[in-house]
Amino acid sequence: MIHPWPRIASKQVFDAGLFSVTRDRARSPRTGAERDVYVVHMVDWLMTVPLTAHGELVLVRQYRHGSRAISLEIPGGLHDNAGERPEEGAARELAEETGYGGGVLTLLGELRPQPALLSNRVRIYLAQGVRRTAAPRPDAGEDIEVVLLDPREMPARIASGEMNNAMTVTALALARFGGHL
Repeated sequence: MIHPWPRIASKQVFDAGLFSVTRDRARSPRTGAERDVYVVHMVDWLMTVPLTAHGELVLVRQYRHGSRAISLEIPGGLHDNAGERPEEGAARELAEETGYGGGVLTLLGELRPQPALLSNRVRIYLAQGVRRTAAPRPDAGEDIEVVLLDPREMPARIASGEMNNAMTVTALALARFGGHL
């Protein structure tokens, strides 16, 4: 049986504001061997699969500096507003990035984006019946283009590499498994 590794010591070794890194000393309960493990800490993420009343996905096309590529994604962002409930943050990110809102918001799932390295979670919501309510209000560091997409086009967009964000593909799969796409 697998058991969690006890943490013997922990020290923050880097702080970039957006995220920090700790070096944990951990011990294997099976062998007793100790090793250093690095963990990246950041706030949780929120992502939304928005569908219009006509069944179109509301996506964002944006530049991602980490991959140095343009990606077609679902709207999302950091859950970094103190006192804000996750569903409020998801609705806020949707409105800021796309100008869409309204509709019914449902939690599809809560996942760990990369549990080997990251300590945070991502909450994925479905927003059904959204409509354009305002102009998008992206952050100063974002260049975003809103794209409406027929869900039947998803496989081709994924295969072409245009839709290359793993969390977006996972969120769309959750929506599809739930019978929403």
